Amino acid sequence: MLNDEEFDLLKEDLAWNGSDVAVLNRQEARFLAATQAYMKGDPMMSDAEFDTLKSELREEGSRFAVDTEPKCYVDTGICKVTMQEDKFRSNLLYLPAGAILTVGWLALGFELIEPLIRINPLVLLLLGAYPIYQGTLGLTNEFLFPNNKIVYGPCPSCEVNQRVYFGNILGVEGFNDVATSKCTNCKVQFQVQKNTMRASTVVPKD
Repeated sequence: MLNDEEFDLLKEDLAWNGSDVAVLNRQEARFLAATQAYMKGDPMMSDAEFDTLKSELREEGSRFAVDTEPKCYVDTGICKVTMQEDKFRSNLLYLPAGAILTVGWLALGFELIEPLIRINPLVLLLLGAYPIYQGTLGLTNEFLFPNNKIVYGPCPSCEVNQRVYFGNILGVEGFNDVATSKCTNCKVQFQVQKNTMRASTVVPKD
């Protein structure tokens, strides 16, 4: 469709605009080439090799092998989509432990150090930054929210945004590898894989 000069200009323009699809790694380039060859009726690899390559790219979170828009299959009646990790809300899980440890460190510091020497609270906080950080990670990941992961994305059926939490909460066991949830809008039940974040509707049993 484009000559080399036009292609280079398009690629440079995408890169300058922050596009993350302007640069491909070797596996992504193979995947796109295989897809194009298949569409032309001249496949360059077997179905098994293509499925393996697509699975590897999905595990890596590649945008080229991840379906961020719901797709429904007529033959099975199942709708699928790939969700994304909600890093903002996942990071908020560390806030309670971090706040408690920070207050505790400052209180302990003023109780033990202040009677001996006067110290700026910012300096005291700076000295405790690393132990507070490590303590926050340990307390959150081991006791408060073990194995935590929050994912979000459109419902595979109606596309209304959903969120699913993986992991335990204060000793109460939650979802581990597979989460089963019900859409807040259409009430369709769907399952989400923790590792791949792929969601698919559950076909009700007769």
